[in-house]
Amino acid sequence: MFKNYFEFIQIIKILSIKRLWNLILLYKSYLLSLILKKPFVWAYPFAITIEPTTMCNLFCEECPTGKKTLTRSTGKIELSLFENIIEQVYKKTFYLNLYLQGEPFIHPEIIEMIKYAVNKKMFVCISTNGHFLNSETCSEIVKSGIQKIIVSLDGATEETYLKYRKGGDFTKIKNGIKELSVCKNQLNSNTPEIVLQMLVNKYNENEILLVQKLKENIGANKLELKTMQIYFDYNFLPNTIIFKRYIKDSDGKFVLNKKLRNHCYRIWSNAVFTFDGYIIPCCFDKNAEQKFGNINNETFNKLWRSNNFNKFRLSILKDRKKHEICRNCTE
Repeated sequence: MFKNYFEFIQIIKILSIKRLWNLILLYKSYLLSLILKKPFVWAYPFAITIEPTTMCNLFCEECPTGKKTLTRSTGKIELSLFENIIEQVYKKTFYLNLYLQGEPFIHPEIIEMIKYAVNKKMFVCISTNGHFLNSETCSEIVKSGIQKIIVSLDGATEETYLKYRKGGDFTKIKNGIKELSVCKNQLNSNTPEIVLQMLVNKYNENEILLVQKLKENIGANKLELKTMQIYFDYNFLPNTIIFKRYIKDSDGKFVLNKKLRNHCYRIWSNAVFTFDGYIIPCCFDKNAEQKFGNINNETFNKLWRSNNFNKFRLSILKDRKKHEICRNCTE
């Protein structure tokens, strides 16, 4: 749950008695579910993911949005719907991931959403491709009180970066991160934590140390290295085994480079909502093929504890590998 000391301190500041008790019930019910192979849902998730929009300005090589293969509709969340979701969960749920598919800063009311959640004493994390980090937006971001921003930077040079981030502007992103760091200093703020995220692939795996050095030069706080989720082109697979999410099986088919066990904490700990209000199992369900209802029609409590959702949880406890979204997951 806590990625580092900074995140731990920020969460301790907002962890009320009600949220702490909910967290205890969450762990207990999940543990019992694992033991008895039957879903028990005694608590709300500690985290929630809300999708601001499915629109994006880039055409990334392994992203269903960027490749235009996303089968669901394109749109952005209504501010009233966002507020409705937050109102129903914030007393127990304290961590908000404000991203799913799409680029969050395309949404014209993204700063208002951040402020709304921060005012409810939630830890807010957003992930961006960095192309909207101009001086005005950076100032608004820092003033909003958001605790964490993840910026995708998949290389130390423009040539390497553009192998994956089609349509991107390497220099613009670097300048945007610098501007965000400058705004933090000017406003005497230690938030947000600026995290560079690097999807390690064949073209950038030899630049990790260079990106680490770049992080220092542009004022970011941390570098996170991630394996690539691949749908279309396995030529992106790196040679370094620890960053290689897939390997070939005996039939020559690419499969996940880890054993898939029959459990998943995410579907107890994190509720995921699409921009149009559907609750889905997790972020790996890009096309929202597993919908358990819509918060426009039902309360969060009913959706979270619904028979359909619990049937899915039960199937994970019994045979997780039968779900395609799970066969691509590193959880």
